[in-house]
Amino acid sequence: MHLTKAEWTEPCSQFSFPLILYGVSLRVTLSFNPDALPQRLASSVKALAAPGRLEWWSHARERALFSLLHLRQGLGRQSLHRQFSAQDVPRYSFCTSPSPLLPSLPWHLPADDGQLDALLKGVVTVFGYSWAWAPDGSCWHRAPDTGALWPRRFFADIPVHAGNPCGDIRIAWEPSRLQHLVLLALLAQQADPAVRTSAVAAVEAQLVSWVEANPFLTGIHYISPTECALRLLAVCHAVDALRPLVPSSAPLWPALLTLMFGHAELIRKRLSLRLTTPHDTLAAAVALIYAGSLLPELDMAERWLAFGHYLLEEETPRHISHDGGSQEQGMGYLQFCTDLYGMVLSLLDHRQAPVPEKIRQVFARIRDFLSEFRNSTDGSLPRIGEGEDEHALSPYMHFGRPHKPDAPALTTFHLSGYSIIRGRMDDKVIFDHGALGMAPRFAHGHADALSLFFQVGARDVLIDPGTYTCTGNEEWRRYFRSTRAHNTVTIDGLDQAVQDGPLAWSLPFETRLVYKDETPEGKITVIARHYGYKERLGVTHLRGVSYEPPGSWMIWDWLTGTGTHHVELNWHLGCRPIPVDGGYRLEGFDHPLLLTIEGGASTLCEGSVQPVGGWASKRYGSKDPITTLRVDYTGSIPHEFMTRLRFV
Repeated sequence: MHLTKAEWTEPCSQFSFPLILYGVSLRVTLSFNPDALPQRLASSVKALAAPGRLEWWSHARERALFSLLHLRQGLGRQSLHRQFSAQDVPRYSFCTSPSPLLPSLPWHLPADDGQLDALLKGVVTVFGYSWAWAPDGSCWHRAPDTGALWPRRFFADIPVHAGNPCGDIRIAWEPSRLQHLVLLALLAQQADPAVRTSAVAAVEAQLVSWVEANPFLTGIHYISPTECALRLLAVCHAVDALRPLVPSSAPLWPALLTLMFGHAELIRKRLSLRLTTPHDTLAAAVALIYAGSLLPELDMAERWLAFGHYLLEEETPRHISHDGGSQEQGMGYLQFCTDLYGMVLSLLDHRQAPVPEKIRQVFARIRDFLSEFRNSTDGSLPRIGEGEDEHALSPYMHFGRPHKPDAPALTTFHLSGYSIIRGRMDDKVIFDHGALGMAPRFAHGHADALSLFFQVGARDVLIDPGTYTCTGNEEWRRYFRSTRAHNTVTIDGLDQAVQDGPLAWSLPFETRLVYKDETPEGKITVIARHYGYKERLGVTHLRGVSYEPPGSWMIWDWLTGTGTHHVELNWHLGCRPIPVDGGYRLEGFDHPLLLTIEGGASTLCEGSVQPVGGWASKRYGSKDPITTLRVDYTGSIPHEFMTRLRFV
């Protein structure tokens, strides 16, 4: 089939093509008028057409798979699924081994006894919402954020994007990752025998309940291959941690086998048709390697291993730059990938299986990259981009290099598009001069070209407001990924790129590092430019960041072009500003920190909704008011802003 983008988007287009799935020969004919399609479907068509034929064809094959699965499900034929019974358990070494089969991981467990008590009762905090397990299984389908029940029907027919009647799907998925069972098992290992016995009962009850309440392909928890992958990893580690206390006759084992087989085979089928975002592909690869390694007695184990290794070795390294950064432009997702790489490398080493050297090198590069961004006080990462609340196994398990004490210096990652400037007052600027995200859809990118992140010790001064939601409220999704929500300049109220739905961008911006210099006296200068407004408005934004010891910073914004425009500079503050003569004193520091701005009229905004401004999301699904310093100018271009931060 040869289909051009023009043919795909032409009204009343019609085309047909042969399709063979599982030995069934089909001829598919599609005919439609995009202008007459519902808004949700029309936007999907537009998004799929944009990347080109390959992306569209992959999506079409996946939809064909869904149709065939739905048909087979209706006929009672589920070729990707097996229901295991107690009689099957003795055949599998993972179920009968008397000792743990998984390697130890870098855990940093909390010392809160109250958390163990809550977990034993089945109570979990999900992004600020309380979730509790219930024996009838309804808890797996109840939305923690709204209390509504998600539909229990064929997974591909359930609407989950913004505007659905149930809530934010990401929040509903969280408890069904079953990662809280891993934490429960590990905390119970340190408790007395009675508590350990209770923990085994709790893990078994919830795992069996999940499998019974989520028949294969039914409900929201089969929509995302990544969710299936993370769930598979979690149950393996939870059960392995409690292995000596779980008898081989326990109903936990058939439930575990049923979940692992169905999840692994669904992941394999779906990713063989259509690759997803890099972190999703990596999660799937690790899950397939786990399933194939731990259940070698299954006929499908070799296929899972082969495909998992292919994804791991050929697909996942492509999104990691040679300097260690990720094309997805999110620190959270990069840590998520680091932990997944660490888990699979630990498993393969534990089983003395060969590992390609290039995967070890990728793992090392990512860890080195992230170590440069960690806070010198607590080792935390800046909340830049998306994925900050994604965990491969638990928020208490991370692979990372020991943090080195910061020294005043300039570090630039040319390929990833970041410069880190460290001062002598334990102050640090992260200057983002990188790309929008990963082409062709830039799904998790934010329009934050030339944005700044400024820290003093453990305190965030200029912050990235975070993500808040991916599939929830459309207005808030637009704001938190917009240019206005970042520490940079907005022209005529437009983003630097064009938001194309909640998970795509068009007209991506181009950035360029123009100049950098570091003198023997310690003065550091970095200048970069972006062209996000060039095509639409004829305006180019140049930003220079300069540091002069011992504690003086200057940010210079220069807008070039022609015409009259409304220009807006936003500084999102992690501390409270106190107006003083000539500027603002920022509270909370050992040495007073003074902020001054030239080039426009300054106003303070906090928790505004008309227009939206002055908000930050410290965790997914929640938002809190912050103070945003907004500087406005309306007039002719060229124009400049001058911002100074200095300790006095």
